[in-house]
Amino acid sequence: MDSILEFSGTSDFSEAFRKDGYVIVPDVFSPVEIRKISQSFDRLQKAAASLNKTTLKDGTQFVVENQKILRIVWVAAHEPLLRDLGADKRITQNVGQLLGSASMDHLICQAHFKLPGDQVSFTWHQDAEHRGFGTEDWKDLNGTGSYVQTIVAIDPMTEENGPVMILPRSHRDGFLGLNQPGVRREKVVPEDRLVSVKMDPGSVMFFGPYLVHGSKPNNSQKPRRIFINGFAYPGANSRKYPGEGSGYRLTLDPSPDASDTFKGKPAIFS
Repeated sequence: MDSILEFSGTSDFSEAFRKDGYVIVPDVFSPVEIRKISQSFDRLQKAAASLNKTTLKDGTQFVVENQKILRIVWVAAHEPLLRDLGADKRITQNVGQLLGSASMDHLICQAHFKLPGDQVSFTWHQDAEHRGFGTEDWKDLNGTGSYVQTIVAIDPMTEENGPVMILPRSHRDGFLGLNQPGVRREKVVPEDRLVSVKMDPGSVMFFGPYLVHGSKPNNSQKPRRIFINGFAYPGANSRKYPGEGSGYRLTLDPSPDASDTFKGKPAIFS
């Protein structure tokens, strides 16, 4: 089984991403910033507690089923601070480098909760499928999938609390159509090769649309919350996403250079 290793220095961010399909950067957000995000998540959880089905409320879509929070979509409308932090230049400068574009469309701004006992899990998938790969909703305009997703850890992500699990270097196989009829997912995604991603609060994971990932339920007594933001190459997406203001286009400040915003040692798979 592969394991997570760190290499010294900042190396080449894009090269590491191309090699492994993802990079983790520790200590991007400060404890103070994480506390603010956590407080926003507390308010979102409180708002979701009053709902018993998927509801669009105050510009944010609460995806709730049997009193379980599956996800909360475009949280930027309900909690404006989360738009600012989700599009923070410490994230978007690196995303721009990976996309090869100074502009990008902010498609995803989501809160994911895994609370003790809720049994929430996510089947193995590629984000390319959720974006509409192979349909009129999506065009790969930069040749690498035209999409980068990011995860900010709000709580420690451990082996016990339903961590994100990935299939190392699966992005090299391109689009697999894992949830299409006739695909035997267990053959394409051998569970003995899946690796749990461990992250401390404030760390950010960057990954592309072809990396196979998913997660199992939280079996601990502590929450596992993550803040997800996804960005598309301009013009790649043709679908309207739920939420007031979703999918807006942002353009990076040309300075500082993206490499100047890279913090800490990236953790990659060897």
